[in-house]
Amino acid sequence: MALEYSIRSGALPATAKVAGFRGAEGLSRPYVFDVYVTVTGDHEIEPEDAVGSKATLVIEPGSVDVALLASGAPMQVTYGGVFASFEMVRALPGSALYLARLVPRLWQLSLTKHSRIFTKKSIPDVIEAVLEDEGITDYELRLAGAYETEEHVCQYRESSLDFLHRWMEREGIYYFFEQSDDGEKLVIVDSLAKHENVAQGPVRYHPLSGSDGSAGRHFDNFTARAASLPAQVRLTDYDYTKPSLDVTGSSSVSPNGLGEIRDSSSGSRFFSPSAGARLARLRAEELRAEAAVHHATGAAIGLAPGYRFALEDHPRAALNKDYLVTRINHVGHVSDVARAWGKLIDLETTDIYRVDLTAVSGDLQYRHPSRTVWPRIEGYESGLVCGPASSEYAQIDDHGRYLVKFKFDEGTLKDGKASTYVRMMQPHAGAIEGWHFPQRKGTEVVFLFLGGDPDRPVIAGAIPNATTPSPVTSGNHTKNVIQTGGRNRFELEDQAGQQRVTLSTPHANTYLRMGAANEDHELIAKTDGRSLWNSGVSTDFTIGDHWHINVGTDKQETVTGNVVEVYSANKTEQVNSGTVTELYLQHLNVVGSEAFRGIMGSLTEIFDSTWTVTNTGATTHTFNTSYTHTVNGPHQLTVTGTQTIETGAKTEHTKGTVNWNADGNVKIEAPVAEFECTSKFRTHSPVFEVDVSWIDFKVNGPQASVILGGKLDVTAGIVVELAGGKLEFAGYKNGWCPMDVQGRALDTKITALKNRASALESRANGMNQKIAGINQRMHGIHNRISGLRTNQSGVHVLG
Repeated sequence: MALEYSIRSGALPATAKVAGFRGAEGLSRPYVFDVYVTVTGDHEIEPEDAVGSKATLVIEPGSVDVALLASGAPMQVTYGGVFASFEMVRALPGSALYLARLVPRLWQLSLTKHSRIFTKKSIPDVIEAVLEDEGITDYELRLAGAYETEEHVCQYRESSLDFLHRWMEREGIYYFFEQSDDGEKLVIVDSLAKHENVAQGPVRYHPLSGSDGSAGRHFDNFTARAASLPAQVRLTDYDYTKPSLDVTGSSSVSPNGLGEIRDSSSGSRFFSPSAGARLARLRAEELRAEAAVHHATGAAIGLAPGYRFALEDHPRAALNKDYLVTRINHVGHVSDVARAWGKLIDLETTDIYRVDLTAVSGDLQYRHPSRTVWPRIEGYESGLVCGPASSEYAQIDDHGRYLVKFKFDEGTLKDGKASTYVRMMQPHAGAIEGWHFPQRKGTEVVFLFLGGDPDRPVIAGAIPNATTPSPVTSGNHTKNVIQTGGRNRFELEDQAGQQRVTLSTPHANTYLRMGAANEDHELIAKTDGRSLWNSGVSTDFTIGDHWHINVGTDKQETVTGNVVEVYSANKTEQVNSGTVTELYLQHLNVVGSEAFRGIMGSLTEIFDSTWTVTNTGATTHTFNTSYTHTVNGPHQLTVTGTQTIETGAKTEHTKGTVNWNADGNVKIEAPVAEFECTSKFRTHSPVFEVDVSWIDFKVNGPQASVILGGKLDVTAGIVVELAGGKLEFAGYKNGWCPMDVQGRALDTKITALKNRASALESRANGMNQKIAGINQRMHGIHNRISGLRTNQSGVHVLG
């Protein structure tokens, strides 16, 4: 089959001719054509200028191919792209040999190296984002499958081409190229239904073609190979948001397979059984595509990866069917030009055109082998905690995870859009227990990656920098410090001799300090605000020395049970101002030895019920000022022994009747005794005896009465002074007054006295009687006078 080759490029002169080429194509791989180009004349091509230039390799029949013409297929095949490299192999006078490497523009992505994060995107979205970012615009996604949104996809220090390859391989996506005069078009597919047949039609099997140019498009060799397969693929992963969920997916590979592929590595990265089953199916399809492979060699233009062809005339009828090209190598040779340059043109064959291809059955779903190395991060990477808000608090989600910005991420996304939520490793965790100091926006952190997978980051810890410095530096290197953003602080001082623990919060200047003395105390609990000590059961305080409590205002103690206070030494309670009020339902006060209570101000004691004071010893009440005792109800005082009351002046006022009852004698001793009654003074007694050295009765009213049922004996000197009054002795019988007056040293002063005496018996011994103006009537007087001296002036005595 006669073919002609040519190459079109703005970097080449019109005299450029193709001497030969070799090309390699494959599904999901950029093709590479090494083209030998000769240039005649004085044209000098600078390799640097040629690199990157667009070019197209053209293969077309040297004569009219009747079969092709009849099929309506294009007469030429093109391979467009750019020069990846351009080499001057040999320069001679008037001519030169060059080696140009032609690649699709997608190949240029292999020259890049990026690290960036994609969030909240499906893999097709990520593919488009990378292609557009790299300037690839002529592409098409022909996808049949549905793809979940990925929370976090990381391109880590790898070329964009490798990044696309590894994610396409994982997701069962692959690509090929459509060629036209305008260049190549990248076509991305995921289903065998998206493949088309080659335009040039079927390929004949013609094993003895040799140099038979009439064989046309044919294969001179076509083989089939099968390999053993496992029975099943089982993938296992883990979803930390649903730890109890069995995240497992499996798929059958071959009914005749042996063994099982189990993969529990983090590279699978799925979080539901359905996602696991999909990935397992993709792996099974990948294995089947590698196990049933066909290999062919021959001369047939128009074959390309991603396109189907039909095989004809094979002696094995079962092999005459459609096949999908997965890989193909091309070799083209222009004999007369190649011979001029000899061995400088290093091609494997001298045939004009030859292909060597691999294909799979047209009804077998192809998946590209997962061969692209998944990057592994063995060490740590750093980044910053971020969030959508300008908050002074940590911006975490319901799982305590953080939005972060990786330092290696070259993307421009910020404010929480540069990553998904990332967990932070803690020193302790459990069902209800745990440890977490939330990190605020702007805190620098370091990451580790589970299994080294860039898509599985975990915050390993926070690290200080100049903006967020360490709370411990050379200035306080003896301290161990935990301090939050709100300046809550836990500090352990380890300096020798100054070991101290301080727990503090800035609110109300509150802190607890223990250890080496500070403010002369080894233990200090202080707050400028309120405090509460609440113990559900018991609290024991043991104080080896003094205990001082200073209360600025009020103090209230509420005890629902018993209160026992034991003091081995003195107890002093001092109230400098105000009132002391003690309310008791029952009060028992027992003093084992002595008790002293000093009250500098007033004391009020209120008892709503009975008040009983029992003292088995002596009781002494001393009042240095006035003492007022008020009883609003009955008052009973019972003294089983002797009662002695000693006062200065004493005044008792009773609004009602006063009754004195004595089982024994009542004795009143006083130098002078005065009884003053504003109305009446009355004494009821079988015997009334007054034994005094002097008794003075003063009656200031109009009348005084002494009523005697018996006998009145007066054995002392008595002075009766009447000033304009009247003295009567009542209780006469038949005009007689049964009164026996024995007077000794009786001094009777009578002024204007009218004395009527009946049956009066008067005895006077040593009586001195002064009577002035007495009108005295005596009837039946028996007067016995011994040593009587009577001075009478103007006395009228009727005998």
